[in-house]
Amino acid sequence: MQPDVLTIDGYRYSAHDARATITNLGAWWDQLAAGRVCPPAFDDLAERQAALLAEALREPVPDDDHRRNISVLGRSAYAAIGDGLLDPERVLALSLDLLHEASSVLRAAGAMPETALGRLDQINVSDGGVPKRPVATASVDRGGVAGDRQAARQHHGRPWQAVCLWSAEVIDDLVAAGHPIGYGACGENLTVRGLPWAEVRSGVRLAVGPVLLEASLFSLPCTKNAQWFLDGDFQRIHHERGPVSRIYATVLEPGAIATGDVVVLEP
Repeated sequence: MQPDVLTIDGYRYSAHDARATITNLGAWWDQLAAGRVCPPAFDDLAERQAALLAEALREPVPDDDHRRNISVLGRSAYAAIGDGLLDPERVLALSLDLLHEASSVLRAAGAMPETALGRLDQINVSDGGVPKRPVATASVDRGGVAGDRQAARQHHGRPWQAVCLWSAEVIDDLVAAGHPIGYGACGENLTVRGLPWAEVRSGVRLAVGPVLLEASLFSLPCTKNAQWFLDGDFQRIHHERGPVSRIYATVLEPGAIATGDVVVLEP
């Protein structure tokens, strides 16, 4: 029988969190690689990730496209976990180690952006739903921003989604275009200003005051955000539309933050 809660390196995953994270492995590897010159060591790690999933599923690796294999096998793993045919704790722990190593390999290869300085314009929390409301200060731990809660846990609340960040400049541009949106409206916890937003994506690290974060995956927009756009087109903030998306992050080092704190990209 699978446990209801898994603790991996101090991070807590519900059984659903673990299952959904394994399903998202393909997207995570793709976003790490996108637009970057990846060294051979990165491809070796992707191959190991695909082999890990194939071994757990007792299936052959489909072909030589390692990142596509991760997506295909990750979807198979979702069903296998639900049927009790795969141990999610082992697969998740080893997969997270591989992702951490992949980010380190990219950083060592010079694939991460140069250091840049920004500012924390607003901290946003809610007891569920949007918009999130501003607070002047907050504590941040591995579970996220204190006082913040997700109303629906199906797509939210995993350790790699502990904090959601968005660009003040992106929001300002939407306001200037006439959209009835504001800071916190789309559910970001931290509204930051002054960073090259195209560079804030999977694998980068951000220091927000004393808190250290590592970006994981882009936050996919949902229908709850349609109200903030004149035409209801909430997909305009999808990452496939350009550097306009919110981004999730894992908390590496907790601490207390305040509006106006310096934000450092790749400290």
